[in-house]
Parts: sequence; structure tokens; C-alpha cells
Amino acid sequence: MMTKEEQIKEILERQIVAGKPLEVQIRRHNRVFVTIPRENLRAVVEICAKQLGSQHISTITSRDTGSSFEILYHFFIDGVEVTIRTSCPRDDPMVDSIVDMFPGAILYEREIHDILGIVPKNHPDLRRLVLPENWAGGYPLRKDWKPEGGETHG
Repeated sequence: MMTKEEQIKEILERQIVAGKPLEVQIRRHNRVFVTIPRENLRAVVEICAKQLGSQHISTITSRDTGSSFEILYHFFIDGVEVTIRTSCPRDDPMVDSIVDMFPGAILYEREIHDILGIVPKNHPDLRRLVLPENWAGGYPLRKDWKPEGGETHG
């Protein structure tokens, strides 16, 4: 009998997005990872919603790798954490918004925009979330960010 992780992996691996199957891995118990190019994000999120039955997003996390920005979308589906991993280049920090499919993503997308400068295209409300409205000091979680008079992080 297949585990829940194996069932989710099998469903995802059968999907063809942009002419290619998805790269899916089970790295540990109750965790499935999907790595995709950013242009496939909406299609894969839709698979999570429609074929895997996800009704909400747990969180979105992101980080500056130095050469790009990595964005991870975490869904809790039938007892399994499914993480969709994508990235965008530093010189084009943009991904598609998923707020229309998962309204709970609205604050997470505002946060990654606020602190890393990643722009979720077609987001309905990119007001600041974490930083003050009058903040003009850059993006504090970028490795090249310097606090006023401070050193570069990273």
C-alpha cells in the first residue's frame, strides 16, 4: 500500500506542465518537494488546489541565495507538507501572484515584497506589511542590504 507521500508524488509526476513532467522528491516522512521554473508556478499551484484538494496555503517563505531569490510555497495536503520551490533572478525579482487561487497568500506575498523586493505580479494590494510606510532603506533580507552606516550582510 502506498503512503500519502507516494500517492501525492505519483499524482504530481503524472502532470505535464509546459511539455515536461514535474520534478518531485520525497526527502523525509510527510514531506514532498516539487521544484519548478517560476513560469510554471500558477499551473502547479492549480494542480495542488484542483487535483490534490488543497484548500489553503500554510505559508510562503523566501530567501536571498546571493545569485537569485528562492521562493517556497508550503501546502498541507492530507497530512503531508507539499513544498513548491521556485526561484527568480536578482535582476528580475518577480513571480506570479497566487492570491486569486489562495486568498491566504495575500499577506505572505506582501511580506516577500516588503523585505526582499520580490514582486508578485497581479497582486491586488502591495502595501507595506512589515516595514513602515515611509521606509526608503531598501530590502533588509537581501544579502547586499546595508543598514544606514552599516556593513553588508551575507
